[in-house]
Amino acid sequence: MRWNITEMLVSPTTKTAFALAHNTPELAVIFWYKGNYFLRPDNILHTYQEHFVVNGKTCDFNIIHTLPFYPSIWQTLKKGCHCPGNEDISLRTCEHQKICEFDLCPYGIKMIK
Repeated sequence: MRWNITEMLVSPTTKTAFALAHNTPELAVIFWYKGNYFLRPDNILHTYQEHFVVNGKTCDFNIIHTLPFYPSIWQTLKKGCHCPGNEDISLRTCEHQKICEFDLCPYGIKMIK
């Protein structure tokens, strides 16, 4: 099945991420997942029985749960994921490294030592 990724969120305290994906204008889901790859807006995800292909390349991540998309659920997730990159991907530094479980920032923001 083909999914167009339109938004992403990361949760620095759980080391997981969320992606809003559309299959058709009427069908949207939220993927909650964990892994070394982050689904970004404009990515194309193809789901197969036991693996995932993003933009033509096999990627290794685990989907924890899939939820139907409702704007209220997405807003609740946004409020609960306290990552400055979720709000401003143009940041150059991050001061939240003490609570962040990611080894490397999913948004590429430099950690302040």
